[in-house]
Amino acid sequence: MEGLKNKGAEELNNVLSLENLWEESKGEIDTNSFRELTRLNERIEASARRRRHFRTLFASLAVAASLVLVAMGTFSFMRTKYEVSPLELTKSLVAGYGQVSSIILSDGTEVHLNSGSSLLYPEQFDDSNRIVYLTGEGNFHVAKDPSRPFIVKTAYMDVQALGTTFCVASYMGEPTIRTTLKKGKVKVDIPSIGGESYYLDPQTQLVFSPSENKVSLAKVDARKVLGWEDGYLSFINASFSDIISALERKFNVSITYNAERMHTGNTLNVRFNPDDSLEGALEVLTLLIPGSQFKKIGDRYYFQF
Repeated sequence: MEGLKNKGAEELNNVLSLENLWEESKGEIDTNSFRELTRLNERIEASARRRRHFRTLFASLAVAASLVLVAMGTFSFMRTKYEVSPLELTKSLVAGYGQVSSIILSDGTEVHLNSGSSLLYPEQFDDSNRIVYLTGEGNFHVAKDPSRPFIVKTAYMDVQALGTTFCVASYMGEPTIRTTLKKGKVKVDIPSIGGESYYLDPQTQLVFSPSENKVSLAKVDARKVLGWEDGYLSFINASFSDIISALERKFNVSITYNAERMHTGNTLNVRFNPDDSLEGALEVLTLLIPGSQFKKIGDRYYFQF
């Protein structure tokens, strides 16, 4: 156990050193820095895969350290995927677990980041477009500017809007990426499935599954989907693992469970209010899942089926 603690501490120190390097360099990252960030990004994905199959104390330790890497890993991934110059990515906004962060961009667009998310954006947009890069979940209240489309790029999809309010959820390790439109118009492009574009109307959600290369559309109450901005958590036909991941991010905790005992086809509909405690939310889940229970040992939570 002592060795695992030391390993986690060492990894965390390495991450903080790289984070400081980014801040001091003002966006000027050399080849060696990006090479190291790529290695860290690979650790994030490996930790997420382990967590989906079976959660243990050891996996939780690795995941906890990985959370600090989300923003840093994004730099490497986005530069590799989109061949973006480091000098163009001069600013970043990070919302750690248990936090929600907000910012008003140079064009007047308002962005809210959910827990465990990061946003890369230029200090000033150029004259032709407005492009930002997202890992995690963000609500965007886009300032109107027809001459410069606003584009949110994620690992698997690009979401373009002229003047609108929408949410994009693209967490590393999660099985689906979602775009939900509250008002206005957005165009969604998914490079891996060809040249087709999807145009969303208000109160519509697009869900993309990278593993199946499949897209689905559904009518939703966008106000509820975007409600995390005000402390609400709403789930419609959500998997148990998605709900647990969201609770972990909101309350900055680790919840251990055996994923193999949860049938992958089962989905849940549930909504938690801003003043609901973690214990209260877990109690609701035990009512929705017959034969389940949870307990707390120390600062860790265990959910059993």
